[in-house]
Amino acid sequence: MEPVARADWFKFRSVDFTQLDALEDCLDAFTARTLDGVVIRRVYPEEYMREISARIERHEPPFHVFPRVADPLRARQGKHLYGITLVAAPRDLSEYFRVAEGFRSHCRELFLDGADYEARLKSIFEVLGGGRPVELPRNPDGQGYMPATIRILPAGAAIDLHCDNNLSHHPSYTHLKTVCDVNDQLSFFLTLNAPGSGGELVVYSRRWSDSDDVETQYVVSKDASMVEGCESLALKPGPGDLILFAGGRIYHRVAPTEGNRPRYTIGGFLARANEGRALYYWS
Repeated sequence: MEPVARADWFKFRSVDFTQLDALEDCLDAFTARTLDGVVIRRVYPEEYMREISARIERHEPPFHVFPRVADPLRARQGKHLYGITLVAAPRDLSEYFRVAEGFRSHCRELFLDGADYEARLKSIFEVLGGGRPVELPRNPDGQGYMPATIRILPAGAAIDLHCDNNLSHHPSYTHLKTVCDVNDQLSFFLTLNAPGSGGELVVYSRRWSDSDDVETQYVVSKDASMVEGCESLALKPGPGDLILFAGGRIYHRVAPTEGNRPRYTIGGFLARANEGRALYYWS
């Protein structure tokens, strides 16, 4: 990860994957709000990330592309996802769970000749959670949620200011809220390909509060004026680095990408179970 200035209002740690045990029980620090983010460097070798990125560019394997348009190739030339997020899916969620099943299969194929992505992710979260079991949530019919999505930002693309606690207001979260505590959920992503410049995760000193949202109303992005005058910090994990941060309570955005290389990331969210010690991850 590129060096960044430290800030008292954003407390984070950075360790190498070989030193993962140094982060044991750090999820308790997130809960206590004595930690805001961690970066785990070299979860995968950078050269392997280049191969993974090349497969994504070739659309091998053929992941579900969102948004769905008549010309999938055209969709892949702009800002898009492989997979589908819970808040983007049609309200009955039948498509979401169908896509989720295919995504898990394609993700195993994508990482076939390396450490399986989902297995490695779970092993990391088990350490960070102090040995807590890590599970994919399932709906009442036993269908698994999306384990992650692959987000592709070509040159000039960005992600607007938002705070993920607002996600809980979306109708698609109704069942998930019965399973885990989506308030103050954590966000994570593994960088697969970094743009030449831009594409940083920008976090702000402003924290989410109940008064920021209208109850039961989901808002995709917030007005930039909400963080006007606030301190900010830009984080840019390199290919193979995993970042986990308090995206539920911290306002953040992704800066516009620049150059010929797009920004590829794979990630989602993490939260504690409502009952028991388990942790749940989804997208």
